[in-house]
Amino acid sequence: MVPSGLRTARDLAALSGRLFAAQRLQLPLRTRLALLETVARQAERCAAAAVYETRQAGASWEEIAAAAGTTATQASALWDTPALRVLFPPRQPQTDRQAAAQRLADALAYLQCSSGVSVDQAAEQAGLEVPYLLQVLDGGSVPAWPEVYTLVTVFGGAAEELRVLWESARGAVHPPVLPPQGAAGYLAAALRGQYLAAGSPALSQLSGRALLPSACIGQVLAGHHAPPWPATARLVRALGGRSEDIEPLWQAVLQAATALDGPQLPQQLGCADCRITAPHAP
Repeated sequence: MVPSGLRTARDLAALSGRLFAAQRLQLPLRTRLALLETVARQAERCAAAAVYETRQAGASWEEIAAAAGTTATQASALWDTPALRVLFPPRQPQTDRQAAAQRLADALAYLQCSSGVSVDQAAEQAGLEVPYLLQVLDGGSVPAWPEVYTLVTVFGGAAEELRVLWESARGAVHPPVLPPQGAAGYLAAALRGQYLAAGSPALSQLSGRALLPSACIGQVLAGHHAPPWPATARLVRALGGRSEDIEPLWQAVLQAATALDGPQLPQQLGCADCRITAPHAP
């Protein structure tokens, strides 16, 4: 699957920031050259994603060629379906822990890129070594929770949104005991973490994959209501996450809401667009 042009551009910006930090701090040449190669490859992917989106919008190869300053034949050879398969190959199989660590890294990298805080500035403010922080942002190391908390704060984010991502990367998601009032907000924080890890895609894009209206997804992410479990699971999968990581938290929300609203399926579990009224449990 070809990621969005916005996502690839953000990844490119994040990688460029890491290269700048590595160069400024004169990290080993091997490290800088490896980063430079990664940046160049990501630039190719960014261009391909932009072309793909433009083609999906109905542009012809002639129009693409005019924008790229080449011929239609050359443009097609650069960015047709076989070329996209090379640039965006299927990911190698990962263990659940590896995939979870990468999602935590993706969320941190997205926050770092969006914040405008450079890698070396973040390392200094968080009291971390730059090479270690580069490993964290690449998914090669899973930091301790205090380090995650500090980094998210430096990046201007909300640490609670990454708590479930961190627990999953560490190998266990612990369902909390939630107060009845505002329980949906705890689930929303975890879902916003998944949203960050996915690169904050447009709600209109999520809508088709999650089979939920954009307005409903926005309400869920804002914590105004918690959808029934099938809708929640679809949303998590649409964000590239594992529903197994979110289900314990959803169950905790259900218990808290039941304590508040009684044995009937709580009204806060869903809006008019996503509520399932038949079952009492997922």
